[in-house]
Amino acid sequence: MVSREYAGDLVGDLAGLLFHKDRRAAAERYNTIFAEPAFDLDWWDAAKDPGKRAYERYLQLLPRISACDIATDLRELVALHEQATVVDTHLGALLTVQINLVLGTLLEATSNSEVEAAKQELLEGSAVGAYILTELGHGSDLPGLETTATFDPADGGSFVIHTPTATAIKYMPTTAAPPVPGVARFGIVFARLIVDGVKQGNYPFLVRLVDRDGTIRPGITIRPMPEKPAIGMDNSLTRFDHVRVGREALVSHTGTTIDDDGRLNAPISRDNQVWRAIARVRLGRLCISAMAAAISRAALSVALQHATQRDIPSMDGGRIALADLRAHNARLLEVAADTYVASAAVELAIDAFENAGDDEHANEITDLVSLTKYLTTTTALGVTSEVRDRLGAQGMFAHNRIVEFRALRDAAATAEGDSYVIALQAAYRRMIAWENPAHGRPGASAEVCDTDSPEAWLDWLNARETYLQRRARETYDTTAGSRQERWDRAGNVALEAAAAGTANHAARALADRAQQLPEPARQVAEDLVVLFAVRQAIAHSGALLFDGPLPKLGRSLIEIREELLARLAPHLGAIVEAFELPPTLVRSGFGTGSETFVTKHSAALNNS
Repeated sequence: MVSREYAGDLVGDLAGLLFHKDRRAAAERYNTIFAEPAFDLDWWDAAKDPGKRAYERYLQLLPRISACDIATDLRELVALHEQATVVDTHLGALLTVQINLVLGTLLEATSNSEVEAAKQELLEGSAVGAYILTELGHGSDLPGLETTATFDPADGGSFVIHTPTATAIKYMPTTAAPPVPGVARFGIVFARLIVDGVKQGNYPFLVRLVDRDGTIRPGITIRPMPEKPAIGMDNSLTRFDHVRVGREALVSHTGTTIDDDGRLNAPISRDNQVWRAIARVRLGRLCISAMAAAISRAALSVALQHATQRDIPSMDGGRIALADLRAHNARLLEVAADTYVASAAVELAIDAFENAGDDEHANEITDLVSLTKYLTTTTALGVTSEVRDRLGAQGMFAHNRIVEFRALRDAAATAEGDSYVIALQAAYRRMIAWENPAHGRPGASAEVCDTDSPEAWLDWLNARETYLQRRARETYDTTAGSRQERWDRAGNVALEAAAAGTANHAARALADRAQQLPEPARQVAEDLVVLFAVRQAIAHSGALLFDGPLPKLGRSLIEIREELLARLAPHLGAIVEAFELPPTLVRSGFGTGSETFVTKHSAALNNS
């Protein structure tokens, strides 16, 4: 039976395992804001015009937060994205653009009258922004952007923003007129700077798009895209026809300017120039990684509400709650283990970013964030799919959130760089940089891997990563042909290696932190780590059969898994409640206390 009485502070101990204390404090503050009536919604009306509702909620949120402080504090920024996403996935998606990408870029830019005016309008809610990067023909290949910003020295100097080809049409959300009256729109448009006929790389330019009365500025064509089901983001096609903007529209964080003689001053460094120009995208990837982990936690929170309220006939007579049924709680425990590891991966990425200092633009940080996004979005896909099925008919409705969580996961997999593509890019760099730590066949620990040997399982995860890295590099080095042909042969294994490494390091971090916990939290945490490793072994051992490291076993993986599930089943409630997502945050058709989904549905019918 799932226990509702926890020894000691099991929930608090597990929450401390998952989240940094500063992040927990920030989340609690945001939870207080989102519990206010302004963010409440009758569950029966949950699916009505979510895109417009997100803008309305964003404008209600602005005066309640210190947006500038949040945009410059990584843990505050991540916590806001996580909690807002749980409240309203559409609001969470909107915040990634407004607070991180747009406001963050303006705060980092060298101050001038254009920047200060846009910043003031954004903070007071009289305008919203757009981050206009991706083009119809250019997604993750950012150096290939075709939109141009040509410097014209005549009449004091200006830039001419232009879309030269059909593939250069901008293909981004939040460029059209906002769905709320009286709010203007400006964009931070990324274009190839051309000075005196010489291409200088991609730079951001501040461009006014739509006036407060909804009028689109001259030279700009914007057409909203058809609906994106279940995610209220207003994507549009945007084209610029020789749109002229002033010299102060160039908003480089390095203070780049064009002087009176037409010379480029303080250009963005050519070393990793694209990433330096779009520095906020890397932060955006980290926020989206956290959002994906948050929706995994939120989906499990809804699943626990459902499992404790829904009962079925027991084979022993009477009725049994789904939460106490092994066939049900086992599936939730398995994806809960994945969710704990994904959450730990986000914490590792935040720590690495904070400790990077002046080296935050290094490829190592980019790759870590990219692979974290790949892990968390892949995990969220598995979690939301599992939970949707476990909820049965209840899982199909927007008011129970799972379809919205799944839709956000799908959007997150593409936003700020396609998760698969950027993971491949990171895997390639890791493969090329990899150095063989030892010769011969990698072996796991000599210790038997069982329910109470987390170190042996961690050794096996490490051995698997090493083996895959070796196989990828050997395949690349021994394949004849061009670089593309060699990568085509090695790419799949290299991605497996990089993904295994991300999961391996996150599981290790989780296990290390578990050692600091009192009982029974330490045992529960270690059981979750071992369950994760067992699931990895079941899923991937087939690929290791010829010459790879297999875990040393004294009994079958199935027996080990079943024992772990039996040990963890009584703690399912605590494992999920450690996510610290109160019902006032995860609003759904499931009630709390004496209010259940049955009483809520009955009341809705009576009030019809």
